[in-house]
Amino acid sequence: MNVILQGDGSPFGVLEVDSQSEGEFSEHDIAFLQGAANILGMAIEQQQYQRKLQAALERHQILLKEVNHRVKNSLQVVSGMLYLQASAAGDPALSERLNEASTRISTVGRAYERLAYNADYESIGLASYLREVIADLEAAVAPCKVQLEAPEEIQFAADRAILVALIINELVLNAGKHAYPNSSGGSIWVRVVRTEKDLVQISVRDEGIGLPAGFDPPTSKRLGSRLINALAKQLGAELTRPVSAIGANFLLLIPLKSAGAG
Repeated sequence: MNVILQGDGSPFGVLEVDSQSEGEFSEHDIAFLQGAANILGMAIEQQQYQRKLQAALERHQILLKEVNHRVKNSLQVVSGMLYLQASAAGDPALSERLNEASTRISTVGRAYERLAYNADYESIGLASYLREVIADLEAAVAPCKVQLEAPEEIQFAADRAILVALIINELVLNAGKHAYPNSSGGSIWVRVVRTEKDLVQISVRDEGIGLPAGFDPPTSKRLGSRLINALAKQLGAELTRPVSAIGANFLLLIPLKSAGAG
């Protein structure tokens, strides 16, 4: 007894059942075998579809990683050009601004570097990413030392992690420039922890001379302050300045997920 093993458009073949006795099969047997063949055909189709879908997904991931890799390389080139321009500027104020721009671009580039080699192309480990960003920052704030405390890894959306890193970049740069004007450097502490309410708490503090009297970051016209406020708002974060007996202290509370995330 033979029935067609039907595929989508063309048959896969024939399904056959044999018996040693003549007249063994009835019309009911044929109908039953045809039903089994139809189920088998659908299973084969599903398997072929899943293979094609997996191949397409793998190709998509490869292309996305390649894009991230090229973006990272392009940003590194731009950052390097700004650094060279700063070295040759001959104007200390201009050199400082060019170096700040270089570190901002490098901060973004670090995120794309992690994405280019990460299995998950939508999120990155926030602690690992910030560790690399701060390692780059130490040269910009020397002789100050930057100490990162991040007891656990936190998976964070890559686009939002870039915003967090840019805020830390600005706060650390400001501390490096202004906190220890009368000494040969000091320490800047960055602490990153996840709270029980699905918030990420980030503090940046120093033990320097503190903020100028009357200085209000939310209303400041300085580029760094305006950038910090804009980035915090984009993250849906709350930026505060806890009272500190010495130095300056900034505390950032960030939702683990954006308001529009499912």
